[in-house]
Amino acid sequence: MTNTDKILADMIAHAKAGNEVIPMFFQPARGISNSVSAAVRKGKKLGLLVEGGKDGCGKPFYVLPTPKATHTGTATLN
Repeated sequence: MTNTDKILADMIAHAKAGNEVIPMFFQPARGISNSVSAAVRKGKKLGLLVEGGKDGCGKPFYVLPTPKATHTGTATLN
């Protein structure tokens, strides 16, 4: 498992707990890691993360995608 995959797994676990994924908070304590932006790109490409909006600084945050409706009854509620 690469560092990017570990960070993506941490992001998914954080989002499953009901939190917004703000990439800045996944950076190492010292310095900047390119693996964080790679994890976000990979998560978006695989459909695991979607942009949920912008934070106070105008940077995007990410959430889990809303599941598709399984039948017409729930499709009309969304």
